[in-house]
Amino acid sequence: MSPLYHQGPMQYNDVVDRLTMRPVLVYATLVAVTVATYVGALRGAFQFDDLFTILINPHLDRWGTFVGHLDHMVRPLLYATFLLDRSLYGNSANAYHLLNLLLHLGSGLLVYRILTRAVTEETTPIPFLTALLFLIHPIQTETVTYISGRASGLMAFGYLLALFLYIKTLEYLDDRRISRLYFFGAVTSFLLSLASKETAITFPLVLLLWDILVRRLSGASLFAAIRSHHLPFWLMLLVVGLAVWSHPRYTALAQFSFGIRPFWDNLLGELNAVTYALLLFFCPWKQNFDHDLPVLHSLFQWPLPFDLLVWCGLASAAFVAVRRLPLFSFGIGWFYVQLLPTSLIPRIDLLSERNLYLASIGLLLAVVVLGSRLTHWLTKVLQRPRLVRIGAGSLALAVVLALCHMTFQRNALYHDPVLLWSDTVEKSPQKARPHNNLGHAYALRDDWDRAIEEFRTAAKLDPDYALAQKNLRDAYLHQVGRQ
Repeated sequence: MSPLYHQGPMQYNDVVDRLTMRPVLVYATLVAVTVATYVGALRGAFQFDDLFTILINPHLDRWGTFVGHLDHMVRPLLYATFLLDRSLYGNSANAYHLLNLLLHLGSGLLVYRILTRAVTEETTPIPFLTALLFLIHPIQTETVTYISGRASGLMAFGYLLALFLYIKTLEYLDDRRISRLYFFGAVTSFLLSLASKETAITFPLVLLLWDILVRRLSGASLFAAIRSHHLPFWLMLLVVGLAVWSHPRYTALAQFSFGIRPFWDNLLGELNAVTYALLLFFCPWKQNFDHDLPVLHSLFQWPLPFDLLVWCGLASAAFVAVRRLPLFSFGIGWFYVQLLPTSLIPRIDLLSERNLYLASIGLLLAVVVLGSRLTHWLTKVLQRPRLVRIGAGSLALAVVLALCHMTFQRNALYHDPVLLWSDTVEKSPQKARPHNNLGHAYALRDDWDRAIEEFRTAAKLDPDYALAQKNLRDAYLHQVGRQ
């Protein structure tokens, strides 16, 4: 299986030429299926952090206030988009969803364009199928349909654009002017990605994966690529890191983050959380806006031995497949790399589905590569290639339709806070925060009996939950007419 990239001059192979001759049909299909799947998302309401992050955020009152607060603001590009939305749409939740959907579409099309640069004669369906699954899988709904989930979507778009422009840089090495323009665009996109969400710091590692596994560079040629094309991204990362280190807001957030739980306990908890995340890709009906996962303290606690077996098995499979299935190894490597920041830096929640957004590309790519390989093998073994292709196509269509349906249903939960938090309480019945937030949703409806019941449950589950105690007291006083 010959790779697309060679160590000599960069050229498209025949497969890529054929794919790029019909981009309109491919793009139209991806866009049409995605819009049909996510059309219900445009009717979503403001949820959870949206109130404080967007609607009553005093720094988004006007552009002058925003600019004056930039020296104390984290994720400035993200908040600039919220400021623009708020200036244009005010409190109309529907319009805020449009940019989230456009970013998702843009990321999916970039996935397709990037992977067309990595296919061989045997793997021609992989770019389209991977991009399609990325666009329609319900695991993406928390990024696309939850307005504050835009941080992940905006970061991913800039991240993928930077990778695409890096690849274009390599394709035009013979024309230094065009190559430099593409490279400048790649560095700029990387910087904008960092300004959207800090987890973009993994980008230089992805460049290494791409050059080793897709371009198949090694030794002196790999070192030359690192020195000439990777180094500016590492320098950019260093400059941004120094700026973050001196930034008062980031310093406070770092101190808070590392005070949440001990590093070792966090690492073990995250190991179990990302194993559970794997399950969500194959059982999306288990998706939950507020997962209730345990913090673990020892490698011998169940299910950590099983978790270690899963991750060691995946790493071993990726290593073994490097020569014969480099795209599979690239996908697994991508998935591991994207999970590093959220696994190493403690957060209040061990698992948030929006943090799987960019990582999902790698896992979906690996699954598609295996499916393509299995189909190719069956055509040879069964000696009925037409029948195998019909069966594989029918199965793929069934999977796509099922995922579209589940995504459509998941999006419907965002239409009303009561719907979303009722689903969350059902799946995390022993966690206090979902009960408190469901109580708040009932209070907004003036359904004070149910609100009091949920606040009381939240306070009982977590006696130290001050907000639930306050909400319970306020709701009771409102009920008896003293507020």
